Amino acid sequence: MIKYKKYQNKNDKTSAYNKWYGRAVHELMEFDEFIEHMASHHCAFSEGTIRGVLIEMEVCLRELLLEGKAVRIDQLGIFALGLTTQGEATADKFTAQSIKGVGMNLYLGKRFRARNLFEDAKFKEADKYIGDGNYYDPDDGTETAGGSLTPDPSPTGEGSGNSGGGNGGGDEDVPSEN
Repeated sequence: MIKYKKYQNKNDKTSAYNKWYGRAVHELMEFDEFIEHMASHHCAFSEGTIRGVLIEMEVCLRELLLEGKAVRIDQLGIFALGLTTQGEATADKFTAQSIKGVGMNLYLGKRFRARNLFEDAKFKEADKYIGDGNYYDPDDGTETAGGSLTPDPSPTGEGSGNSGGGNGGGDEDVPSEN
């Protein structure tokens, strides 16, 4: 079940001004809990084996990305690094010094694309928002009807959290939170 909170766009420089939107909120599952969850699926591997494989995958993925490789992990997607660069007046002036940052790009596989996730998603308004509103207190409430929601913005409020996955099925303007 995907929990959401409602918010009103207060950016008067957009056609979305004063419209209401939904934003996904999350209950954070820690790494140990994720491993326990995986092991509970009648898995032939112990929690220790799963932990070891996932940690080694993390180490190797980082190593390969820093070697300039893009890595496909089955149907999860392709992991690749992207660059933040400073613009230069000519190609000759662009050097490694023009690179200002490195970020992670994830090009989602078919099973994780927004359209496919949306088809299987169920939605419920989060009862209690905590912190910045990106997380919620779990409850045992009842499900409400799903619908077309705007994309979940990144934690910084800049852009969509749907790398390679489209817009989550929403047809509304994506509002700016400024």
